[in-house]
Amino acid sequence: MSSEAPTITNEVESLFFRLEHALYTAEGMATMINENEPPDPAAHARPGYNVHKVSSAIIAVSQRGRRLLGELRAHHGPITLH
Repeated sequence: MSSEAPTITNEVESLFFRLEHALYTAEGMATMINENEPPDPAAHARPGYNVHKVSSAIIAVSQRGRRLLGELRAHHGPITLH
């Protein structure tokens, strides 16, 4: 077995980029929703629905996903462009 880290192909890096973009987008949308919550949270909410808790959970999942992508990238060698 080779001791060198595997190299990320252009296709895999493209997938990582798209996943990261989707996570940033989800986090941005959750932040906007949280910031635009009406003064009376019960005004437009369904029973048991808490905008702040849902948006906080989405932000946490997004941040964790980006951290995992960073770990995957760090595990692989640099991208070789042909």
